[in-house]
Amino acid sequence: MLKIKIFDILKELSSSEMKEFSDYLNSPVFNKRKIISELFDAYKKFHPAFDDRNLTKEKTFAKIFPGRRYNDTVFRNLNSILLKHAEEFLSFKSYIRSYILVKDHLLSELNSRNIFSLFEKNFRESLKYLDETEVRDTGFYINEYRLFMQKDLYNSFINKFSKKDITSAAESFMKFYIMKLMEIQNYILYECRILGIDNKLFIDPDYIDNTLKLMPDSIRKMPQVKIYFNALMLERKQSRKYYDELKSLLFKHGGLLEKEKLYNKYTDLIDFLKRSGKRNDTGVLKEIFLLRKRIVEKGLMPENFITNMFFLNLVNSALRLKEFKWVFTFIENYSPLLLPDSRDSIRDISLALYYFEKKDFGKSLSYSARVRYEENYYNLLIKNLTARVYYELSETDLLLNHIASYRMYLSKNRTLSKKDISSHSAFVNSLDKMIKIREKKKLYKLDDLLTKSGDSDFISKNWILEKISELDG
Repeated sequence: MLKIKIFDILKELSSSEMKEFSDYLNSPVFNKRKIISELFDAYKKFHPAFDDRNLTKEKTFAKIFPGRRYNDTVFRNLNSILLKHAEEFLSFKSYIRSYILVKDHLLSELNSRNIFSLFEKNFRESLKYLDETEVRDTGFYINEYRLFMQKDLYNSFINKFSKKDITSAAESFMKFYIMKLMEIQNYILYECRILGIDNKLFIDPDYIDNTLKLMPDSIRKMPQVKIYFNALMLERKQSRKYYDELKSLLFKHGGLLEKEKLYNKYTDLIDFLKRSGKRNDTGVLKEIFLLRKRIVEKGLMPENFITNMFFLNLVNSALRLKEFKWVFTFIENYSPLLLPDSRDSIRDISLALYYFEKKDFGKSLSYSARVRYEENYYNLLIKNLTARVYYELSETDLLLNHIASYRMYLSKNRTLSKKDISSHSAFVNSLDKMIKIREKKKLYKLDDLLTKSGDSDFISKNWILEKISELDG
């Protein structure tokens, strides 16, 4: 089976995009070598998997060069050319998707070629398109700036100075600059905190504050500017004051931001709550759940897909709040937005967790058994859940065997983090002691187990404490 880089691109093209690429290759504007189109035609019938055993370099070469002996150098060169065309095709698609980018290049060409008769018409159309756009983020203002700079250049060519055009260009750039400055500085601070790197790239806070003060009042009062300011200050100060202000602004004016930026601001809010709130605080848990729920219901996920971790975090928080009806509907309706390679496993994990909380332990175990995942996080999650199911079903022999396997995985897997080993080991030890107390009816040892469990932090701690309480009751 043939494995070449061009397939990495072709696999991700839809059927309609494959047709577009075919048209692209057959256009003499983009490709003048017919053999490249023929090579693509030889490949496209294997779309999208490109894993057929008949897909070999020798058979492909024979198809485009009937009767000619296979030449590896020629074949490699042709594939390199096809790959270059595929990369340029993706770039072209990205370019034509941006109406303003296309218009900006057109206005530049009209100016450079002195085709003034068409400039004003295209400028008006571009400005009208921008004016009808609801999103007014950094991208909007840099585009507006470019348009007015093209207009200013046009004005100089026709010897007609316009104070309005140059003022509009300057104001658009200031709006872009102050928002982008705060956005980038916020990101730098975040990365410094997460990765522990030197914050030398962070500009002196006084510079940002003073720059903002020097901006016209109309710019400082813009909701978008306030959003970026409060997001930056939340990262700088870690204060509830900026959390509340940012949340209020996002709820009222979030639609002014690009979708990915708005998503990031919501995750800023969630990150603050997770770091500043008390562990197991129901109020904090509910607020995080509502923010995540809002992200999903407003379709703010980047590229319209949901990451595995975001999906499971939302499922877990909803289950802890007993939002059973909502979480089941969420799993059914939104699992299609998970990445295809992990979709079935994440859905099965989520349903296993759902049925566990609904105390349908048989179904929980059934869905757990379906999960096929190689990453440690998910393997540990299933091992933990399976242990709890066996305990709830009083399957002591199965549970003891499972605990032995669980411990073996923790001790033999060299890729586990110290945190994971510590957290899961503490769970296994507590569960093992709890089984022995239950089986031998030595309930007087529960107080000691409760104290030790209460003093440490580990996975499924609340469940352990609940089971201890049930035995003690």
